[in-house]
Amino acid sequence: MKFDVPAKVINKLFDNGYEEQIIDIIMACENIKNKEVSDIPISPTRMTDSNDKIILAPNVYEVYLRLVERISNPETSQEIPFFLLGNKKYINNETYIMIEKIECDFTKALSETSVTVDLDRFKELIKSENYSIISIGHTHGNVKEEQKSTSLASMLPNELKEKYNIREIGLNISLADIWQHEAFIEIANKLSPSKEILQTIIMFNGEMIIINSDKISKSNEIHTILLDGTLKTIPTALNNQNINIARN
Repeated sequence: MKFDVPAKVINKLFDNGYEEQIIDIIMACENIKNKEVSDIPISPTRMTDSNDKIILAPNVYEVYLRLVERISNPETSQEIPFFLLGNKKYINNETYIMIEKIECDFTKALSETSVTVDLDRFKELIKSENYSIISIGHTHGNVKEEQKSTSLASMLPNELKEKYNIREIGLNISLADIWQHEAFIEIANKLSPSKEILQTIIMFNGEMIIINSDKISKSNEIHTILLDGTLKTIPTALNNQNINIARN
């Protein structure tokens, strides 16, 4: 296993409670030559609650539904990059993150297991005064069975899958995802330190994982308000939601 993740990112992961898991997986997979430390999966069901309360605008929810429909099909499971844009609002003495817009780039959906975020567009959004919250994002699709069998999530010993609730490929967060998030936070801090940079991953089972900018934690409260005024809950990979343990 190749060590490719910067020490700064590893230290943050260790500080957020992932030291034992990362070391266990590295030790178990040290002789696997074609895998990297950045491939290590983290189950979102084990991520702590960021306490962020997030509401998606109806137009964002409609795009979310179309994305889930597309990535649930193994024939169209390529990872799609997107940006979520919004602002904080205060309602009844509580703070909410209101996601007002989504920008998707289907032309960059070139791979089932990796994605490129448009850095130039990100810098433009950082400089914009319209939004105080920017989330880089991408999808995790339901890849074909032959690709699932070669993933690190499938190769892990069953005792580690069970210990850390590792699910099948497409339903975990990778260290590469965390690394990407940290890189964009660093860019934003240089250009506009006041902006809050989140990371969002939409999984093929409908879960939306929105990771906080400070800690490696996710929102457990994501809702949308439908056009008829109904409040609808978005799955967030709570421990009792959609658990699907990866098996060989």
